[in-house]
Amino acid sequence: MLDSAPEKIIRPGYALFASAAAIVIVTILIVAKAIVYWHGGSVAVLASLTDSIIDSAISVMNFMAIRYSMKPADEEHRHGHGKAEGLAAMFQGAFIFGTGVFLILESLARFAGHAPVSDYWSGISVMILAIVLSLVLVAIQNYSLRHAPSLAVEADKAHYSGDIVINGGVIAVLLALYFGAPDWIDPAFALGVAGWLAHTAWGIVKKGIDMLLDRELPDEQRNKILEIAGTNKDVRAVHDLRTRKSGMQLYITFDIEVDPELALRKAHAISLQVERAVYREFPNAEIMIHVDPHGIPHEETRHNVAGVHH
Repeated sequence: MLDSAPEKIIRPGYALFASAAAIVIVTILIVAKAIVYWHGGSVAVLASLTDSIIDSAISVMNFMAIRYSMKPADEEHRHGHGKAEGLAAMFQGAFIFGTGVFLILESLARFAGHAPVSDYWSGISVMILAIVLSLVLVAIQNYSLRHAPSLAVEADKAHYSGDIVINGGVIAVLLALYFGAPDWIDPAFALGVAGWLAHTAWGIVKKGIDMLLDRELPDEQRNKILEIAGTNKDVRAVHDLRTRKSGMQLYITFDIEVDPELALRKAHAISLQVERAVYREFPNAEIMIHVDPHGIPHEETRHNVAGVHH
């Protein structure tokens, strides 16, 4: 373990707490919205209820995925279990997309049937409750992400932030219907929600794919790593930087070039200094540094990967 304390501390337990809070809040919303839809019959309320049902399934899945991803590495999974979050994201996206299709079919049926909404104010009341609880949850998730950079919590936050907009739209639809707007506004709004669900599904699936396929970290973070490593006065060059994310864990590997005449002990000390410096900026990272003699051709097979060794 590095004896240099990191400036930023990662606490995975915060992600687990945020996920548990989402389960509690969405359960309250499902019960309230189901009661209102049963009495009022608004497809806009159904759209919001459907979204909450999706949220509940996702939140339970996220909780299990986060808990599993926090398991330490073992003999069969030496890189840990972090990619469980990526797998969960894939399932989440597929589930959201399927529910959006259901909402489209229900909306089209309402266009044909023109079923009127019978209870406006109950729907408006439950939507206000949903907005308040969603704001509380998003605040919890924002706080959690400052301590635990979880893909599952990040995806949940994006979804619940969108819920605030959706619930506000439902209020607008119910008010419009109350004041005499045509009935088709209700299913039309639900169709719009279905489109938003499809957009959300793709965003979540994309992030899951990026994690499973070991997508590199953003250029801003990669450049920061190179800058930190190159700051050491004994480092002549830095190359072959590779990064990836698995759950909340980052994996960083790169080569540094030092004076070829240095003793092994000194070269190792330089490598450790660089590692500590990078670790202070990325405390949730496992860092591996290879030391090369400066000015001597690199012949390792890993240097043959096109676009990586430069």
